[in-house]
Amino acid sequence: MNSSLSYSGINTKVKAMSSKLISRDDFQKIYNLETVADFIAYLKKHPGYHDLFQKYDEREIHRGEAERVFINGLYLDYTKIYRFSNDEQRQDLELIFFRYEVNVLKACIRLIHNNESAYDLSLFHPFFTKHSQINVNPLSSSKSMEEYINNLKGTEYYSMLSKLSNKSGLSSFDYEMALDVYYFTKSWKLKDKILKGNNRKAFTLRMGTEIDLLNIMWIYRSKKMYDMGAAEIFTYLIPVNYKLTIAQLTKLISSVTLDEFMNLLSTTKYKDFVTHLRNGTMEHEYSRIINKIFLYNITRYPASMTVVNYYLFRRDMEIGRLTSALECIRYGLELKKKQEFILQL
Repeated sequence: MNSSLSYSGINTKVKAMSSKLISRDDFQKIYNLETVADFIAYLKKHPGYHDLFQKYDEREIHRGEAERVFINGLYLDYTKIYRFSNDEQRQDLELIFFRYEVNVLKACIRLIHNNESAYDLSLFHPFFTKHSQINVNPLSSSKSMEEYINNLKGTEYYSMLSKLSNKSGLSSFDYEMALDVYYFTKSWKLKDKILKGNNRKAFTLRMGTEIDLLNIMWIYRSKKMYDMGAAEIFTYLIPVNYKLTIAQLTKLISSVTLDEFMNLLSTTKYKDFVTHLRNGTMEHEYSRIINKIFLYNITRYPASMTVVNYYLFRRDMEIGRLTSALECIRYGLELKKKQEFILQL
């Protein structure tokens, strides 16, 4: 089958799904809402969230429960797309599922840290249990990291987290960072084994840039906020090089002052990122760059999974904005502050 024709069906389906995303006008209305009940009531009327929130009473639902509904909506969309796709397209989607699996693991770690014991994966659960070795129920009810890790026996994550637990003084942050590093490192290797042609090219550009930027931001934060030494910084980095060479990374890590770090970064492919590090907009710029790469990939590689990947990225970003909107309304932030939180892209 012609490669363009093989992707026309799934791209048409995803474009139809995109029409149900929260628009900028919707967000303009959302940040004018006064109560959480008004917020949920608004989503109940929106075509993208009507079915998800229909069974909930907007006067009783709490923040954590609403966020889990958002996430289940993303996973449900992923399931619909996966079932519609062919075998080649599913290879690309498997890498996205790997990301979701790691996100579930991280969410269960936060349950331990926050002394909570509820994780609603109801809409995604049938698909998740079929495609994952992880048993979410015992993980989400774990009372300690020791119990959590024991509940991962028989999975690919057990050995890595078990070795990590031998170190003293670890926080949930350390475990979550280790899972992120594992995800990026393994995905970078898998892409060359399971992806072909345009899908591999698009994935490489997007993830390679993402890894470089994440490493830059981590080095910057570790120097500015945590006063870490070079050896400690290195343990948290994703061991993948894209446009940043090993030599450049080593110099960035070894820089003594933030000014030296900025000067060194100015000699790399990411020199334009320096301004955003200085003025505190690095997360926003990071999202903007990744968004731009998705759009480039759609134009450059139309006969690929780029349209699907971009939709799932936008859906994920939407969850972040809706969660921020919910927090702003909950704490009664002024209108200008709400705009700053919600309309970042």
